[in-house]
Amino acid sequence: MSAQRTVPPSAEGMPRSAHAAEHGMHLDPQTRAESIRRLRSAKGHLEGILRMLEDPSIYCVDVLKQIKAVQGALSKVNESVLRSHVRDHVATAAQRGDTETVVEELMEALKYRT
Repeated sequence: MSAQRTVPPSAEGMPRSAHAAEHGMHLDPQTRAESIRRLRSAKGHLEGILRMLEDPSIYCVDVLKQIKAVQGALSKVNESVLRSHVRDHVATAAQRGDTETVVEELMEALKYRT
């Protein structure tokens, strides 16, 4: 297993894979836009949950329903980004000659998936 190199953080402050930067591998614009839309919606739901929790009269099942909605939105974003990565980068790794690197990166990312 090779050591992963990183390049400077992206605009959001998250590290980027040097390998991805070298090969111009980016999330496709449609998946990016849809993910942003879903995450903004989830952010709104999270803010709503926080407001609910600050109100002592809120019924716990109502909070649980909202939490489930946020989890569903995050799950859809996760699936969409994963599908895009497999389609656009994993499936083409052999052509680029970087199959092992792409597989290692994906396995590392999947460690955090529930």
